[in-house]
Amino acid sequence: MRTEYSTRQKRELMAFLENHDMKNFSLDEIVFSLQGAGAQIGRTTVYRTLEALAEAGSVRKYQNAQGITQYQHVADASRCESHFHLLCKQCGQLYHVDCDFTDTLAKHILAHHGFRLDSSQTMLVGVCAKCAGLEEDRDGVDHDQPCDHGV
Repeated sequence: MRTEYSTRQKRELMAFLENHDMKNFSLDEIVFSLQGAGAQIGRTTVYRTLEALAEAGSVRKYQNAQGITQYQHVADASRCESHFHLLCKQCGQLYHVDCDFTDTLAKHILAHHGFRLDSSQTMLVGVCAKCAGLEEDRDGVDHDQPCDHGV
């Protein structure tokens, strides 16, 4: 059994992640930010700690559109279990989709295709409203808010 240690480096990394909750960073961006703030922490230490946090569920790990691994701190890991995610292939931003329609889709796929989706791992790839040039005042929709389809 592996023992968990609370090192200064791990505490500094956790503080950085908690201060940037739900924001996406590459390994190098995290290392650069930590070292720029005066932390004496190596790339390997950051990588190993991020991998352990991803395995524990407090950090989401995914590949952005450019194939670069991104890490996103999730304060409430259970929050990601109940919805899909959208990944913009232009800017790499990861969005959470709080929408009843995705539940309907998951139920349909199970009932008609015999396949149970893992919502926490389900990611749809496309182009976000900002990159697509869709403005709230043009189409009347706030693209960052949960939707209500009456489903």
